Amino acid sequence: MLLRLALVPAAVWIASLAARRWGHRVSGYLGGLPMIGGPITLFLAIDLGPGFAARSALFTLAAIAGQAAHLLTFAWVGRRARWPLALASGWSAFAATSLAVSRVPLDPLVAVALAAGSLLAAWRWLPREEGATLAATIPPMELRLRLVAAVALAGLILWAAPVFGPVASGILLSMPITGSIMPPFTLALHGYAAVARLLRGFVVGLSGFATFFTTLCLVLGPWGIVPAFAAAFALAPAAAFAVDRLARPRAP
Repeated sequence: MLLRLALVPAAVWIASLAARRWGHRVSGYLGGLPMIGGPITLFLAIDLGPGFAARSALFTLAAIAGQAAHLLTFAWVGRRARWPLALASGWSAFAATSLAVSRVPLDPLVAVALAAGSLLAAWRWLPREEGATLAATIPPMELRLRLVAAVALAGLILWAAPVFGPVASGILLSMPITGSIMPPFTLALHGYAAVARLLRGFVVGLSGFATFFTTLCLVLGPWGIVPAFAAAFALAPAAAFAVDRLARPRAP
């Protein structure tokens, strides 16, 4: 359990340090990728079986709509208000959207449509980047707070998954963990322009997240744990890279 919990703050630590070197957008890419949900789903497959993990992955994929709602709400509220109100509003949007998703009869095609449509909507309606941003600096205390918050949220997911079943665990796996840690600190320390870059990076990273869980929905049952997760972990960053290339503005 300690090893599993250690993977979660490690993901947040990597994404946070990436902001120092490559900027807020790249940090968002890493934050959106399944650096937390991927290993936890692997643990569920090992402990509770491929069938449980595949069912959980189906609802995780559909609940990406909740993550998109969280990002959109945080972005627009954070444009006018401080981070506590923006974060509370984002979580409310995630909860309402995920509750609605949990009541929809799902199959892989419906889940993919929900995930893809919500990410396209987020990209379309997220506020555009405005002005220059300050260099990304992360004080040691801020980084420690990020890691503590990540461990607490991951502990909740690992405890609740076997207790409440694959539907609840799938939605919990789609909880915006890094999306609840990095944007508030970025807004408070670096301003709104940095948040705009970070959140658009999250949308690109979530395309890899969606690809990861789509792969598991389709092949975890017939292929088994090792081949399915190997394919999912390979395809996720490839999809995010492809979306990033498509999303970049063309040079004149």
